Amino acid sequence: MASFASPAAALEPWSDADPPAPPERFALGNFGFRGAAEYRAQAVYVNPIALSSETGRRLTFVEQRLRLDGGVDFQDKVRLTTSLDVLDGLLWGDNGTFGGTPAPNAGTNVGAKSPSFAKACIGYRGGDPLKPEAYGYTLCDATAVTVRKLYADAALPFGLLRVGRQPANAGTGVQSADADGRPNRFGISRGGNMVDRVLFATKPLEAFKPAAERSRSESEGMFVGVSYDRLVGDDPHLFADDVHQIAVGVRYLQPKWAAGRDLWLSGYYVHRWDGQFATRLNSLGARGYSRFGPKGRLALGFDIAANLGTTREISEAYKVISNDPAVDQRVRQIGARAAVRYDTKYLTPYLEIDYASGNSDPQARAPLTQFVFAEDTNVGLLLFKHVLAFQTARSSAAALETMRRLGAPSYPAEAIATRGAFTNAFALFPQLDVRPHKNVLVRAGVLFAWAPAPVNDPVASLKRRDGASIQDDLVNFNGGKPGTYYGTELDGRVQYRFLEHFAFDLEAAVLFPGDALRDVDGNAVRSVLVQGRTTFFF
Repeated sequence: MASFASPAAALEPWSDADPPAPPERFALGNFGFRGAAEYRAQAVYVNPIALSSETGRRLTFVEQRLRLDGGVDFQDKVRLTTSLDVLDGLLWGDNGTFGGTPAPNAGTNVGAKSPSFAKACIGYRGGDPLKPEAYGYTLCDATAVTVRKLYADAALPFGLLRVGRQPANAGTGVQSADADGRPNRFGISRGGNMVDRVLFATKPLEAFKPAAERSRSESEGMFVGVSYDRLVGDDPHLFADDVHQIAVGVRYLQPKWAAGRDLWLSGYYVHRWDGQFATRLNSLGARGYSRFGPKGRLALGFDIAANLGTTREISEAYKVISNDPAVDQRVRQIGARAAVRYDTKYLTPYLEIDYASGNSDPQARAPLTQFVFAEDTNVGLLLFKHVLAFQTARSSAAALETMRRLGAPSYPAEAIATRGAFTNAFALFPQLDVRPHKNVLVRAGVLFAWAPAPVNDPVASLKRRDGASIQDDLVNFNGGKPGTYYGTELDGRVQYRFLEHFAFDLEAAVLFPGDALRDVDGNAVRSVLVQGRTTFFF
């Protein structure tokens, strides 16, 4: 089946089942066709985005995206699936600097006639390029069309063979998210996590059944999959700089079972390696959820992942700043999410708990312990999605410029930018849904977020080190003393739907910052977000 809406999204307690199922297959002789389309336009206002600065305080823009999903098959056994994002993140209007990059279509604002191709991004705005204060939101060229997925399936008599660019995993997990549909309880999904992969999956227990009793259903039973991913190719003449990955996964689905219904249990093991930096990483994860009670109103779910192993890549790059010898650093990262909800006709109380391990010591001798959620696995609207993303993006840009000038062999400072992901945090996120009408949803939540390890800017802290101990040199992304409380965030969402093909969302958030976001003078002001969104989907 060519899947556009993940089967996992309809079951996960932390996701909205939107759409509730994949699109219908339309047959024309031996050939079948599936398709889906979504156009989204969103206006965003944040004030302030910089919690302790007099410049670049407000952020406002209107962006858009068209997603086109398509599939064609022969007898539903040989299939081709694709997903395209058109004008993803493209801003409304004629934007840019005339004669520069990006360039508007008109030399004067008053003479604007047609919109240009530009998107909002973090870039250099002026000043010392080695300091985060020199960076902020600016304009970059936008890509007209992005091929998000492109893969082919063969439903063989003994299993499924899939080859091409495909989701790293199904649903919205802590390690990866497929970003299909509109699963997030707050905010939007973007491109998701894709891999170039060869995958073979089968239902091994069916081989022990009589031929007439074997099930080819993709919604129940036990599935086992094995895959190979080429993550990095780089120089075609070299082998050592390639990064490879193999994975084994097990999934068990049962629409009805002794204690409930809609049971989903899965686990995986992934091994990633390269020759250039002696990288040997092992990822393990498990996910499970089900509904309970006579009407399945109670839903419980968990998702946990761990990354273990060693690599020299980070210490090889950072030694140009710290002068520490390169070593094989241990990787010890863990992330987890759990959710419980109780659904009635008009109300849904919901509680979510999120955890991502952090790192309090940026030196090469310390293990790499910071876990980063998938970017499209949203936790709240403002703190992680905008404020921390802005702070870390500026620090990352300054660190990258430092590493370029020093000739680093790779650029791990790029990963300082969280891109809105949940990281180095423990969060409690109680929420309540109210449905006064079948087409109206009102949702409210309170996000409390702590840092397991004091929040610090690794490159800025390494540059400040003046002795054997770095603890007295650590600074956060605002240049202040590292803290352990991000703050408290109030989130709200109102949605109106029409004919199941249109939705209007109005979302708002207020952030009361904690000590992890304060500057050197102990300042961090309250921040507000308001965003409105129209979505047309077919």
